[in-house]
Amino acid sequence: MKVIIIKNCKDGNVNDVIDVSSGYATNFLIKNKFAIPFNKKTKLMLFKKLENIKNKENEKMKNAIKIKKVIENTNLQFSLKTTDLIVHGSITKKQILKELLKMGIQIDTHNIENVKIKTLGITKIKIKVYNDIIAKLSIEVIDGK
Repeated sequence: MKVIIIKNCKDGNVNDVIDVSSGYATNFLIKNKFAIPFNKKTKLMLFKKLENIKNKENEKMKNAIKIKKVIENTNLQFSLKTTDLIVHGSITKKQILKELLKMGIQIDTHNIENVKIKTLGITKIKIKVYNDIIAKLSIEVIDGK
């Protein structure tokens, strides 16, 4: 008997179609709401659900690409105090996130590589926008005197 898994279990993940014995399907999977029987109606429902998931994924990808373009066209500027070419302090992830948030770009803390910029000049850091989409942000540190 074919069933559609609706809750993750040892037999499969959500939206998987598996073939099991009819006794196991009715007495365990369906009874404990791990699966529903596979028929024309549920097949159509699964198809629509998978299509919605695919559309949402495409929308997230398009949004991530837009955010990547904005980040790569951005140049954040920070100033650090220096004395005799010795830099005091550093630019941290928290400061970068704060500046990006002011621009309306919300990034999760874990998606920015660990960074402590302690030198003057331009540094590029990697920001993971979405799965495989990585943007490079330019950060310029100037002498604050």
